[in-house]
Amino acid sequence: MCRYLVNTLERITTLNRIQNHAWTLILLITITQVLITQNVFSKDIEFDELPKSIQEIALRVIGDVPVDDVDREKDDGEIYYDIEAEDDRIRFELQITPDGTFIEKDITENISFLELPIPVQDTVYRQVGMLSIKDVDRKTEIGKNLYYEVEADEMGIDIDLEIAPDGTLLDIDKDDPIELRVELTGKSKLPTLKDISPYREALVFYEYKLVKRLDGKFKGKKLRVAHWAIYDNQPQSIGKLKIGDKQELELYPYKQFKELESVYTSDTLELDPDIPFYHDVGQKILEDESLDDRFDYDSILSEKMPIFWQLKNQLKLVALGDSRCESGVKAELFYGEENRQIPVAYNLAISGGSLDIQKIIVEEYLMKLPNIEWVVYQMSPRVVNRHYRNASGKELRRSDGFQFDQKHEQSLWDRSEKQNEKKTIEDVASIPYVSAYWSERPWGWVYENEIWQNPKKESSNRRWEISEERWKSLTSMISSLNERGVKVLICFTPFHPVMQGEPIVDDDGTTQEGYRELVARLNRLQNTLPNFVFVDLLQGGNHDFTAEMFKDLDHMNASGATKLTRKLEDVRKRHSK
Repeated sequence: MCRYLVNTLERITTLNRIQNHAWTLILLITITQVLITQNVFSKDIEFDELPKSIQEIALRVIGDVPVDDVDREKDDGEIYYDIEAEDDRIRFELQITPDGTFIEKDITENISFLELPIPVQDTVYRQVGMLSIKDVDRKTEIGKNLYYEVEADEMGIDIDLEIAPDGTLLDIDKDDPIELRVELTGKSKLPTLKDISPYREALVFYEYKLVKRLDGKFKGKKLRVAHWAIYDNQPQSIGKLKIGDKQELELYPYKQFKELESVYTSDTLELDPDIPFYHDVGQKILEDESLDDRFDYDSILSEKMPIFWQLKNQLKLVALGDSRCESGVKAELFYGEENRQIPVAYNLAISGGSLDIQKIIVEEYLMKLPNIEWVVYQMSPRVVNRHYRNASGKELRRSDGFQFDQKHEQSLWDRSEKQNEKKTIEDVASIPYVSAYWSERPWGWVYENEIWQNPKKESSNRRWEISEERWKSLTSMISSLNERGVKVLICFTPFHPVMQGEPIVDDDGTTQEGYRELVARLNRLQNTLPNFVFVDLLQGGNHDFTAEMFKDLDHMNASGATKLTRKLEDVRKRHSK
């Protein structure tokens, strides 16, 4: 019996092997057929082999620039021609359909730094300081306005910028700080409060030898690092470090921070031009309180609030909302050039932010801002839907950060002359526990460039009914701000065009009927409150935001966020007169 079972199992195993080999063979044949089919249409050809009409269209764009490569391609059954041309200063990438339509027309022109518009040069200096500029390009693409690409590369750090002609930073791709384990070998004289009076900050240079490279690019065995010796009139613990002590540092090149040149600096080390200089961006500057506990708000606020506290006395506008605001409202675009020099607008939106959480932020923080003029609230209809479970604000109220703010309210909201000094972008970028977050999310906004490639419609069976209690909470929040003299702009943000014509207007199950009821209520409220503005950019799904402006169903990419915020800024300007 046992032998029979063994023989049976062996036969089954053999059959399984045969089946597996068969499936493998079928798969290989299928792949080969696909590749053969594609090769029929994906083919290198000569420029002269193109249809005459396509040649003429291409030559009108590229002129006498030499053609580098020509391909005939096929995508989803549609044939198109891929043409590349370049010389030492300019490159063209064209994709043209047989009827002469451009699918892609990318033009990259290499230029000098001095050919950049002055506002673009200013933005470059703010972002890279005195680092070496490696490459500068002027770029034009279908669906995008003219913009500039600038690449800086020095001392192990690469920074790639995309900047609009008016100086608006469209995108930044920046290496993470270099992480090293080092041993202290030399110290400059530690400055005292008396030394730097009447100033409140001072840097000190220390020399280290490399123990181990943990992350990033670093060459050499020695380095010198600028640490905060005194910050906001408070001597820092770096002064307690002894020769031979080891520590781990997060570093960016010192000359990346042009604004540090104006800070009192103690450098009494022997001159050695061969040793590179860095700035310690990971330095913990709070001695009396754990940094993690101080800014633990049990949400994304933990990352955003350190910058909020730096800017609180100069903020004129704060954007609130959920993840649709966090990735869709580009706070840099409010208040024009003023805001791009001295931040006066900030995106304080958090993913999943409920109405309850927004109300806490308004009451406990925004109402206390001395110069606040506007609150822009990206409102998702679900926050007033009785059938939608909104996140409670209990966790926020119980968090260490919130408790700290309540306990130290008087000192935190001190409006002394020093507290009223305005911080520039350069100032913010040099603050140790703030600079890394600001470089990734300037003005609190999240950069997203990808385009949703495979949009799918959402269906929902959720019920819709306005909660009168939540509606009352919303109107109470608006009225409180209005009484304080603060204007409120509530906006509905658009969803991907794939949702047009659907019985629901979003992925939260808001019905068309419920949406129209809510719009009607907000319009009536706008007529009763002089400092309240409602803007509906959702338009029931029939808006003018194209598919290329979305990174998924309900979140904007960089292009969409730019268009959306400019619309909001136009509204703000009209209602500020």
